Amino acid sequence: MSNDNLFIRVLRKEDFLDLIFELVNIHTVGSPLHLARRNAGEPAVLIVYFPAQHIVEEVSPENVIVNTPIKAMLSGPSRLVFELPDYEDKWPFTLETLLNWKDYKPVLPKLPDLPMPDSLPNPKIFEGKTALEIPTGLYLSPDESGVWYNIIRSQGQDGRFVLWHTQLGEKKKENENIVREGGKTHLITTSNRHIPIEDEKEKRTLTQENLNQIVRLTTDFSEFKPSPINIRRLMLSSAGAWANFDAAWNYPLGYKGLSLEQWQHIMTQGRDQFVKTVEKAFLCDTGHLVSIVTITERQFNGIPNGQKGAQAILRQYKYLEVREPMKNYETLDPVYKHGRREMPFKWIKITTRTTPKLGPSEKYPWPKNLGPATPFWPTEKNKEKDEPFRFKMVAEDWDGNIVSFERPLLCVPFNEKPPNWQEIVDIYNSYANLRNVPLNHQPIAFTNTDADSKGKTTLETATVKFMAQPVTSEKDTVLSDLKLPYFQPRFLPQVELAEVNIPAAEQVTGRKLDKKSIEFEKTYLDHGFDTTLNKGEVFAKLAKLDLSLPTEKAGGLITPKTTIEGLSRALGPVANPDDIKLGKFDPKKMLDNAARFLGGITLNDILEEVSFDPLKIKEIESTLTPDELIPKLDDPNFKLVAPMLTKRLLPNDAIETRYLWKPSIKTWPGDEKAFFRFLTKKEDTRFRNDAQLSINVQMVTAPDGSPPTYMVLGKLQEFALEFVDAMLLKFSALRFTAENGKKMDVSAEGLDLIFQGPLEFVETIKNIIPPNAFSDPPFIDVSATGVTSGFTLGIPSFGVGIFSFENIDLSAALSLPFVDQPAGVTFSISERQKPFNVSVMGFAGGGFFSLALSAKGIEGIEASIEFGGNISINLGVASGGVYVMAGIYFGMAGDEVKLTGYLRCGGNVSVLGLVSVTVEFYLGLTIRRKENTNVEVWGQATLTVGVKIAFFSKSISLTVERSFAGPKGDPTFAQIMGPEYEGGYPYEWEKYCMAFA
Repeated sequence: MSNDNLFIRVLRKEDFLDLIFELVNIHTVGSPLHLARRNAGEPAVLIVYFPAQHIVEEVSPENVIVNTPIKAMLSGPSRLVFELPDYEDKWPFTLETLLNWKDYKPVLPKLPDLPMPDSLPNPKIFEGKTALEIPTGLYLSPDESGVWYNIIRSQGQDGRFVLWHTQLGEKKKENENIVREGGKTHLITTSNRHIPIEDEKEKRTLTQENLNQIVRLTTDFSEFKPSPINIRRLMLSSAGAWANFDAAWNYPLGYKGLSLEQWQHIMTQGRDQFVKTVEKAFLCDTGHLVSIVTITERQFNGIPNGQKGAQAILRQYKYLEVREPMKNYETLDPVYKHGRREMPFKWIKITTRTTPKLGPSEKYPWPKNLGPATPFWPTEKNKEKDEPFRFKMVAEDWDGNIVSFERPLLCVPFNEKPPNWQEIVDIYNSYANLRNVPLNHQPIAFTNTDADSKGKTTLETATVKFMAQPVTSEKDTVLSDLKLPYFQPRFLPQVELAEVNIPAAEQVTGRKLDKKSIEFEKTYLDHGFDTTLNKGEVFAKLAKLDLSLPTEKAGGLITPKTTIEGLSRALGPVANPDDIKLGKFDPKKMLDNAARFLGGITLNDILEEVSFDPLKIKEIESTLTPDELIPKLDDPNFKLVAPMLTKRLLPNDAIETRYLWKPSIKTWPGDEKAFFRFLTKKEDTRFRNDAQLSINVQMVTAPDGSPPTYMVLGKLQEFALEFVDAMLLKFSALRFTAENGKKMDVSAEGLDLIFQGPLEFVETIKNIIPPNAFSDPPFIDVSATGVTSGFTLGIPSFGVGIFSFENIDLSAALSLPFVDQPAGVTFSISERQKPFNVSVMGFAGGGFFSLALSAKGIEGIEASIEFGGNISINLGVASGGVYVMAGIYFGMAGDEVKLTGYLRCGGNVSVLGLVSVTVEFYLGLTIRRKENTNVEVWGQATLTVGVKIAFFSKSISLTVERSFAGPKGDPTFAQIMGPEYEGGYPYEWEKYCMAFA
């Protein structure tokens, strides 16, 4: 500003015109006064100074009481600079000359010719040029196409006048009477003016970072032509500006750390009415691009404390707009650490396009203050609970299942400084409860499948726990090589674990099982389904899940109580996944010790570790239908050494689940002298083939929600049970079949009972048992605890030479318990209450025999035999007779054994029927061995004498009993001493000691 320049201040009270004019290279001449060019050939410049055009005010959040006064600051002065026409050197010194700007050439700043990739235009380029500080902190100037249209003379009527103003518009075309408002400009920079309001988004409409980015995005021509600022309205007045600016910038994401993509600013008479900024951000962990929309608008609120009037305060709120609804992760497979095996979703689409008003969560704050770049959990305001907002999403899994869910996501603002991606991932993953997403039991395929395994990796999922995976430096190179058309933040989503239900297991057990937590198996993550390192195609591990088939469905033949610890694409749920991966299967690790075979023998005893090819089992399932597979289980050469639990969709949309198993079984125990043995080898059982065990549980769940139907086929073929090398029980087949709507069918075929060793004498009698007595038994008793079948066969009286046999009954029964009790067989010849009789001439006898065996051994033996003679004589006057009887009884129940022998003899004499004398002598001796191994001998002798004379009779019995205990039956010294008294010493011991005092 030169001292030679001419300054003129114009004031007009009617319309508040108040301007200062500076005239450069112009002076006044003549009368009336004119304006004249001082130096010919040099430009005559008109500079118009305006009062402050904008007021920057402190901003407040919504629904917050504001105490006045609030902070505010005026912008600096603004100016318009024009060149008067070169073809004139003299102008009338009138107001019209000073305000006729539409005919003057604007003097505008010029951006540097060299690009400014990382710096802002120097405010000095605006010196001596048009510079409008609108809004505060920014200098801008319309471009050369803009024209200023003014009110020259005051306009109004009835004492009311239009406020003087000048309006930016486009040049009028020929014969055009209207003015098209607005314009465009790239001419902008920051004013570097200090604003005494906290530089935070929550305090100002535009932060300093916003101002800097507006300038950079508008003026940086280094790599592409930037979008200009659209000036939809700009009116200047002595009382402030009316402005409506907007700008939208389209640049590659991640370009120079810029994040602002849209700006809109509306002000009236210098005061902000509406300001909108849109900044780029990402959602973690999904990586979707969103925009943080910040709206600042003037709202009228009542004055607190009950005062009259209203406050017009700038209020600010935010919300998010989803810019990238669909995120495809298949294209990012090579960027994942494990080839995206840790991520079951091909894509995730956010259906929430615009959120409600949000703000940072106070309950879950970010631990570090990074200014505008601080990540935050978007939380809906004005809610009672400070819980993060849940975005609605849909996703597609490996099998094409579409699932929907809602979950909170972390908003990561994009900033000029590159984010610390690793730090963001680490802190994000620390919010474990926010990463847990309810899926409401929707089916999810957790890994890729083929035609033979489709559905085996699909589980009813209760919850999924996501986590963020950082993109390593090595993978960052891979990401760059992909040359994606969009920017990918340096993190990826993956599934850490999930809580699932296993429908196949639930349908087999017939009950709802507790949900279990699964996580991807390490070998699967590292090597996928490598045929060497992961033969069993195991893809997940889970907390141990007990899988017990109900005994009423398992058939009493077996009651497996298996455990599931992993999931296989080839086999479904499996136990001991570490062995399955290597193609090994050890049933002992799959079953607990309570798993029973025939209710008494543990399956761990008879099953052995085997090597197998899971792919062959997979091939069996894919090539054989259930109708073809069931007969195959009867083939002695067909093996299914590992359980197969599968699920498939039937043509009627019903779900079929099958539990199949035909393991190799072995003889148990290996000791040939063992008390009880389960025989499987054909050399021992004398069958054509080794023993075979199979179970096929088939359940079908209808789509209409009706109860599931089931069919259970259990079969054990060509095996034998040997008891103490005395009894061999052979079974050609032991079957159990149960189906909906049909009577349970239990049968034993080809039962052969062979007595050997010490019981070989019974073999001859046993041979009269019908060979098929058990295949169509005379009785079958089915209860909640088991099935019992058997027969009782009465043999007619017969004679062999001088011998006569009567009351001989043969009976046998087979017990198959459902509960954890041993299977057993009983065999008996007659009974205690109805013994058999044998007589020859004057001698007679009888007895009975009963044997009860179980898988645990001999449960009980009871036998008795009695024999004797009787001789009588009659001499007419006198008669008499003598008899002698002897017998032995043997009984064993558990660990208690009892052996009794007895002798009974006597005689009688009768004279004329008036006098008779009877004498009987009984002697019995019993040996008992009890559970505590004490042995006791107990004897009894009785002599009975009876006399009868006419009507008088009298009998006298003399009885003597005696017992003898074994060495463990003697009393101890303490027992001899007797009980203690109050002093704590035995009384007898004290008495004994006092005798020597």
